[in-house]
Amino acid sequence: MPAVSSTLTCIGIDWADKEHVFHLIPSTGRAQAGRFCHEPDVIHDTVESWKREFPDTTIAIAIEQSRGPLINALLTHEGLEIYPINPASLASYRKAFAHGGGKNDPTDAMLLARYVQHYRDTLRPLKPADPLTRELASLCEDRRDLVDQRADLANQLRAVLKLYFPVILKLNAAQMYADFLLKFLSKFPTLEAAQKAGATRLRKYFFGIGTPRKAEERIELLLNASPLTSDEVLIRCSRRRVLALVDILKSLNESIDQYDEEIHRLVRQHADYPIVASLPGAADVTHCRIIAALGDDRNRYASAESLQAATGIAPLTHQSGKQKTVTCRWAASKFLKQTFHEFAGLSITRSTWAAAYYQQQINAGKKPQMARRALAYKWLRIIYRCWKDRVPYNEEKYIQRLKDTGSPLAKLIS
Repeated sequence: MPAVSSTLTCIGIDWADKEHVFHLIPSTGRAQAGRFCHEPDVIHDTVESWKREFPDTTIAIAIEQSRGPLINALLTHEGLEIYPINPASLASYRKAFAHGGGKNDPTDAMLLARYVQHYRDTLRPLKPADPLTRELASLCEDRRDLVDQRADLANQLRAVLKLYFPVILKLNAAQMYADFLLKFLSKFPTLEAAQKAGATRLRKYFFGIGTPRKAEERIELLLNASPLTSDEVLIRCSRRRVLALVDILKSLNESIDQYDEEIHRLVRQHADYPIVASLPGAADVTHCRIIAALGDDRNRYASAESLQAATGIAPLTHQSGKQKTVTCRWAASKFLKQTFHEFAGLSITRSTWAAAYYQQQINAGKKPQMARRALAYKWLRIIYRCWKDRVPYNEEKYIQRLKDTGSPLAKLIS
């Protein structure tokens, strides 16, 4: 944590797309307030003017974001301490001064400046990760966004096919964005087109996709299917929509494959790759996401508990007097929570103790979702220790430790 300084200049910035409002509290003298445009030259000149006016002080800037164009511009200047403030924290702080709930940009900038002035010793300044870690973080987050888009479009494709070409869904493709299904719909976007093609052309198309018996079953299914509707307008409009969705899904498949190739290449170059590669069940994308979640600053998380809380895996306890409730933690990054929740599910197939623990939770009446979250909670303690000590995970060593400590889980493993 940064030390409290008597020569401290605190600046709160309420950011916007075109114009930012700031409030400046110097170590001595009167406070200042103003605005500056979101233009690279203007941002640069504004920051440099602050540095010239307060040359011998620490300039601490509080802002309600941890990434974005303004943050990128501020990070190019040396000598600044940038403190991302959680909007929920500022909202609670604001209520102490505005009980009626009113707010405006200048007031928020002033509150941000006061917040960093009074609580700087409890805040962590923004510290960008090294270039490779940042690139891996961007790769896995952008890939996840593309995957989510693909899932949404695949659902739209399914819905349109149900309107006029439902037999295609009986081909039992693993996913609606499967390459063979998209190629089929590009050539035969209607039942009429597929039946006109005949068994010979369809057989050539399905050749090599599954077993010959499965290909013949699909051909027979298509040739013997009855049309759901004879409405020509509906069929034409649906066909047009399907072809558009197919083209977009093909493009997304290609882009996701390119992301996978780049992740496969870069993740192996990271210093922490031996650690994440030792985790059972994880593959390249999961390796990348765990590296991005942990970062490369070993002081980022003070303890395993802070990592569990930051990822949203740790439950939240509310206690007042004799009343105590435990709930799921919602104020956390969805991407981080998904990362470790999904890894826990993957580990069940490759880790003996993880499979035993998961089954123990299921036997205790937990739902699969809850059981995986409980498993992720335990995994985070292990991952944190491996990350802090810079050592790979060892399954045999961990199981032996369970036996040595008399853990009930060791009996289940036996």
